[in-house]
Amino acid sequence: MIDLTGVAVAVLSLVAAWITTQVVPWIKARTTAEQRRMAKQLIQTAVYAAEQLYQGGGRGEEKLRYVERRLEDAGIKLDMDVVTDMIEAAVLELAIKREWGLAGDEEDGVPV
Repeated sequence: MIDLTGVAVAVLSLVAAWITTQVVPWIKARTTAEQRRMAKQLIQTAVYAAEQLYQGGGRGEEKLRYVERRLEDAGIKLDMDVVTDMIEAAVLELAIKREWGLAGDEEDGVPV
């Protein structure tokens, strides 16, 4: 059996680096700091809730719809491509934390 953990961590790290260098500056140019902080917290919370509500593989579309509904209900008005990128970043962050055994810590007041 081949252990692909190292490869998965490397790929996740590359995606995180891309998000940090490309997506984050683009988002910052179009929103205020408070809007970004609130959107990030709401997205993280919604992503974690979706993970709990729709456990198991193959349910990514349901999870995405749940997060999008929560953002709409909260009145978050961002371009959906930007929101999707923020959701992907939160999912990636959660996956990395799970991989490294960090899930259950708190960051920015949001349980992870």
